[in-house]
Amino acid sequence: MKEDELHLILARTHRDYIKGGITVITRGEGARVYDRDGKGYLDLVAGMTRPVHVGYGREEIARAAYEQMVQLCYYTPMQFANEPALKLSEVLSNLTPGKLSWFFFVSSGSEAVESAIKLAKHYHFYRGDRKRYKIISRRGAYHGVTGGALNILGTVLPMRQIMEPLAPGTIFVESPYCYRCPLRLTYPDCEIACATDIERIIQFEDPEQISAFIGEPIQQGFGAYAPPKEYWKIIREICDRYGILLIDDEVICGFGRTGRWFGIEHFDIQPDLMTMAKGISSGYVPLGAAGCTDAVMEPIEIFQHLHTYSNHPVACAAALKNIEIMQRENLIENSLRMGIYFLEGLKTLEHHSTVGEVRGTGLWTAIDFTSDKKKRAPFPVQRVNRLIERAKKKGLMIKTMGQTLEFAPPLIIRKEEIDEAIRILDQCITEEEKELNL
Repeated sequence: MKEDELHLILARTHRDYIKGGITVITRGEGARVYDRDGKGYLDLVAGMTRPVHVGYGREEIARAAYEQMVQLCYYTPMQFANEPALKLSEVLSNLTPGKLSWFFFVSSGSEAVESAIKLAKHYHFYRGDRKRYKIISRRGAYHGVTGGALNILGTVLPMRQIMEPLAPGTIFVESPYCYRCPLRLTYPDCEIACATDIERIIQFEDPEQISAFIGEPIQQGFGAYAPPKEYWKIIREICDRYGILLIDDEVICGFGRTGRWFGIEHFDIQPDLMTMAKGISSGYVPLGAAGCTDAVMEPIEIFQHLHTYSNHPVACAAALKNIEIMQRENLIENSLRMGIYFLEGLKTLEHHSTVGEVRGTGLWTAIDFTSDKKKRAPFPVQRVNRLIERAKKKGLMIKTMGQTLEFAPPLIIRKEEIDEAIRILDQCITEEEKELNL
């Protein structure tokens, strides 16, 4: 589509890209999408922002949404409930780890994060700890782009810089990125300094002013990066020591992406709050959620927070059908099984001089590129972007995350589709290295 035909504002799309012509996606089926010209693409990023867990073209979900629209399209989330929202909260209380039992439904991951931050502050407020306003986030973190979520954005992105100055109240600590450790240490001799050092920062900031720590169990900012196995238990212990609530951001990790229902299950800890979105509805309707334990909810007399489309019955009905499909088709198990197969395939690309590290958990994998394998030197981001262009021309949708290529296909992906993807990726990397005279 040409620039002069476009009247739609596209998020995070450079004007130069628009001038080159926008691809218009018209339909999807299984793990593939198709453009206006009928060209098909194997989608290795489940809709680019990774929500389409059950794949494209699920009539069951569309029918569930339609039937709910006919019965009840909307009613206020204040002082009234609806059947799909009640049912979905019950289902999630059984699916989520341990003691999470209260849920509030919104329209996106950013709104889910906002809601969790507000729940945490409500908890402290009603307990009389009214000084607790600070949130601990991590450098490299991404938790959304609405007001509160943008405040805890730990990546250097224009969406943050353009909106600065932001509201005070965020404390940034280092992330567990062992491949290029920000503390220049080496695991395990580091003694997990990225986690233990947080206690020193808390003491400096005054523990009585800190409300919550937020983090993704497996982090997207460096490309599907799982921390050392000890990391989250240390964080949990520090939070408990100082009365700080732990918010587990499962917007990407949740609903099978990592081979478990939720990413935090790989680390065997209990969060106080959890945020969800994306895979909760597989992108068929906008939906996010914030959940919390009885202990968090107990002191809160009234949750002073409202989105018009909170607890929306149509979105909740679609999510219920989406979860039913996941359970019936064993898609969590398929994510684990196909994730192992995908990771094995990606590791065959390690012979390339630019491939620094291949990693992944479930069907969330990444290739971290480098210009020097021994030094783990950064790789030019524009060159990683060139790989996206090459892959798209060959019928493969992929995305970057920093210096990595990140992959998060629908959980229904098959072995033959993974083989196809590996073959195309190998071709793209080979072509790029030849152009670099490597």
